[in-house]
Amino acid sequence: MPVYEFKCNKCGIKFEEYFKSASEQKKLFCPSCQSEHIEKIFSVFGTSETGNGNLSSAGNKAGGGGCGCCAMG
Repeated sequence: MPVYEFKCNKCGIKFEEYFKSASEQKKLFCPSCQSEHIEKIFSVFGTSETGNGNLSSAGNKAGGGGCGCCAMG
């Protein structure tokens, strides 16, 4: 089940929407203001290897997701 992130151009809220398949199309409305003026936004899911072959969220190091490169130092 693909999950996409959207942003309302009227009130600015970001929200996620689940789809049954990547090809499914449905009319979406903002859950806050019911506007139909929304856009799909690019979201990133980052992972890193912990050294023992297990994957962990890079957000643990970066404090909020992403690739973790901003938290390196």
